[in-house]
Amino acid sequence: MSAGPGASPRSLPRHGLERRGGFLVRAAWLLCLASLGAQAAEPLPPAEAAAWLQRMADASRRLAYEGVFVFQHGDSAMQSLRVANRPVASGKDSRLTAMDGLQREVRCTQGGSLSLLTEGGQVRAERRLNSRHFPDLLPANAAALANWYSVRLGEASRVAGLDCQEVQLEPRDAYRWGYLLCAEKNTALPLKAVMVNEAGHTLMQYRFAEIRLGAPPKNVAAPLPEIPATARPVATESVGVRSLPPGFTRITAVKRKLPNRGDEVEHWVFSDGLTHISLFIEPARQPVESVRGQSKLGMINMLTRQVGPMRTTVLGDAPWPAVEAIAMSLEARPSGAPR
Repeated sequence: MSAGPGASPRSLPRHGLERRGGFLVRAAWLLCLASLGAQAAEPLPPAEAAAWLQRMADASRRLAYEGVFVFQHGDSAMQSLRVANRPVASGKDSRLTAMDGLQREVRCTQGGSLSLLTEGGQVRAERRLNSRHFPDLLPANAAALANWYSVRLGEASRVAGLDCQEVQLEPRDAYRWGYLLCAEKNTALPLKAVMVNEAGHTLMQYRFAEIRLGAPPKNVAAPLPEIPATARPVATESVGVRSLPPGFTRITAVKRKLPNRGDEVEHWVFSDGLTHISLFIEPARQPVESVRGQSKLGMINMLTRQVGPMRTTVLGDAPWPAVEAIAMSLEARPSGAPR
């Protein structure tokens, strides 16, 4: 049976707390971070919290470094990646190379970001919407995150043979995950990043195994292949958003082709600077049943529903309340409405 545009989604099992009071939220996050070995210090004053966030963000772009880190998504197998970063006048040149499995590479330069996949002797290149990767996880204006996260200093630690300071990001509401970072003592470069839910489960983690600071890495700025643009700005909108979760704004709205799909879809991205949520919009060729999807640990949440004549899918590495809030705020717009 098909559901109408306003029907409630079918729910999969949920993890953690969906409705959370202020005291309960704070207690849950303190217990969660304590389970990761961090001391529950008092939150930093706003100005000091903003300074810590901005210093870590600037270090990931403005420092020269080269190293190897391990990455784990949920309970999947760990992956090893090599990263090299070279600062340039108004940005950075960086190169991320997978050391396991298929030959994969991400290149970020002044001109944009590309993913390169080598398979069977052939190189396939694809433009990326996002030009950030570990340790460059915080936005350029990272200080603004202090509005949405309480920042606490944890224990002194060591990662990849370097002393670092643990920095805890505790969400102030139900719309974002928590983070535990470890900033290198002298430069504030994040050497470790762990994303956790309110139940204390590790959702994603990065950790340097070795790193060399200061010396400009080699071969970061090797020529990139020329590929045509695969995304173009959205000129008119068939769907609007009544409201967004606090701190979130729309940062991208393009039309693009997705892998193994013939027709273009609209791809919007909403973000608070740290959490990113995608919206995909395409014509509904038949009535759309509202369906909720969730990954095993609840890190990735999705809601598909029909809005006017369009099929919409909201998807992100974000808590269910954030995905639900965006999906249920979508409304049909008159045909040809401008942006």
